[in-house]
Amino acid sequence: MSIKDLSPNKLYLVALSGGADSVALALMMNEQKLNIHALHCNFHLRGEESNRDEKFVCQFCKEHGIPLSVTHFDALSSAKEHKVSIEMEARELRYSWFAEQARAMNAEAICVAHHKDDQAETILLNLIRGTGLHGLAAMASERTINGLHIIRPLLDITKADILKYLTEHKQDFVTDSTNLERNAFRNRIRLDLLPLMRELNPNVVNCLVRTAENVRMELDSASNEGAYHKWLAPLGFNRQQILDIYSHRPQNKGNNTKDSGLQWCSATHVLLMDRGNWVLEEKGKHSASTVPELYITKLAPDTKPGIQDFQNKAQAFIDAGCIEGTLELRPVRKGDRFQPFGMKRGTKLVSDYLTDRKVDLLSKQRQFVAIDTANGNIVWLVGWEIDHRYCIKANTTRILQLHTKRKSDF
Repeated sequence: MSIKDLSPNKLYLVALSGGADSVALALMMNEQKLNIHALHCNFHLRGEESNRDEKFVCQFCKEHGIPLSVTHFDALSSAKEHKVSIEMEARELRYSWFAEQARAMNAEAICVAHHKDDQAETILLNLIRGTGLHGLAAMASERTINGLHIIRPLLDITKADILKYLTEHKQDFVTDSTNLERNAFRNRIRLDLLPLMRELNPNVVNCLVRTAENVRMELDSASNEGAYHKWLAPLGFNRQQILDIYSHRPQNKGNNTKDSGLQWCSATHVLLMDRGNWVLEEKGKHSASTVPELYITKLAPDTKPGIQDFQNKAQAFIDAGCIEGTLELRPVRKGDRFQPFGMKRGTKLVSDYLTDRKVDLLSKQRQFVAIDTANGNIVWLVGWEIDHRYCIKANTTRILQLHTKRKSDF
C-alpha cells in the first residue's frame, strides 16, 4: 500500500497512538521517505496501559528513525473542570496541541489514521443519532479546523488491509482495551452492528462509504467537485473516474501540461485533458460513416485562384504536374512528415505541426492527409496546409483544386 498526493518536500505531523492504524500510517509514510514528525498524547486515562502505549511509541520511533514529540494531559481533571465528557475534552486537548506543534514546526498538516471502516462507523453513528446531509457526508479526506490542516491518508483503506500490511511487515502494535468495551456507542457499532450488517451485505462498508462520497459531492452543487459530478455523471462516468478527473482539473495543477493527453472513457463519451483544457466528445461521433472523401477539380487553363481562395483552408490548390501517381485520402499516421508551405528545405512531423497549432489529441486522431500514391508524399494536410513541393509556381500550367466532403453531408 502507498499514500498518494503527499509532497516529499514538506513536513507532515503524524498522530501516533501506538494502535494498529496509526502505526501503519507512520510506517507507510516513513517507507515512502516522506518528511514526518510523530506526535503522541498520554492522557493518563488507562493507568499503566497509557504508559505502556507511550513506551511502545518511543521504541517504535527510535527503531524507524522517526522524530517524536510526547505530551501529557490530565484529561479526567480537565473534563471535570470544563464540565464536558472525557472524550470531548481529550479531543479538544489533542487537536489544540496538534495545532500548536504544526505552527511551531511550520508543518504542512497533521495526518490522522482514520480508515474506511471508521468512515462507515461514523455514518452509522450519525444516522442513529439523527443527522442531516453533513452527517451523512461523514469525514472528508482533508479539512481545516481552526487553522489546522488535517489529512486522512488511509480513508480509502480498510482495517483488514491495514492489519495485513502490518503482518507482512512483522510490525507489532498496542491495543487500547477500551475499544473492546461495549458501553461506548461507537464500540457497539463496530463490534455488534457492522458484523450483523455484513451478514446481510458483505460489502456494506464500501456501500456506506460510497454513500458518504456521493452525499459529499452533491452537498454543495456550487462547489467544483459537485459541479464535476453533475456534469459527468449523466454522461456515464462513474464516481471513481469523476474523483480522478477532478484531481486533474486545470485549477488544481496550473496549466496541466504534464497531464496533457490523459483520457477517461465512459460507455458513451471520451474526456481528454489537453494543455489545461477539457475536450469532451461523444463516442462514434466521428465513425466510419463520417470519413471524408476527396474531391479533385481540374481548373481551366485560364483560371487562377485568388487570394481569398488560398485563405480558405477547406480547399487546396496544387501543381498537377508534380503529381506522379494518383491522389488518395488516408488518416494521418505516426511518423508522417511533410514540407509545410513556405518551408523550402527539410520536413516537419505532422504531429509537431498540429501541436504548434494547439490541436487536441482527439482532433489529431481524426486528421486526414491527401497523398501521392507513387511516392507516398503528403500533398495536403487536410484543412491546414499543402506541401511546399506541390505549390503553384510561375511556370505551372495545370492546377488541381482539392476539397473534402463527408458522406454524412450528402
